Amino acid sequence: MKIESHLAQIGSIKEPVTGAVSFPIYQSTAFRHPQLGQSTGFDYARTKSPTRSVLEEAAAKLESGDAGFACSSGMAALQTIFALFSQGDHLIVSLDLYGGTYRLLERIMSRFGVTGLLCGHE
Repeated sequence: MKIESHLAQIGSIKEPVTGAVSFPIYQSTAFRHPQLGQSTGFDYARTKSPTRSVLEEAAAKLESGDAGFACSSGMAALQTIFALFSQGDHLIVSLDLYGGTYRLLERIMSRFGVTGLLCGHE
């Protein structure tokens, strides 16, 4: 299937209750459980939401990946990626770096033993 077809079909068969062709955007922050000890898989929007699940599944499918991850901001995405590194790891990053990324590397990640080397054209 062409990428255009995949894009047109995102979420189109994921809404079994109403059969909506375009997956709805859930703005709820909390989700009710059918009964005590029984979860729908969605508890609180910051941990998981139906809308974000469809987006993450679509990203994984479009990129032929095993999983996709959606973050609420670019800095949240960077922190998620940087958390994959361990003490002693050394990153080579662009000299033309967003200030928040630079501070995250210099002030936070360095405390965990992850360092960065700024590289660029001079």
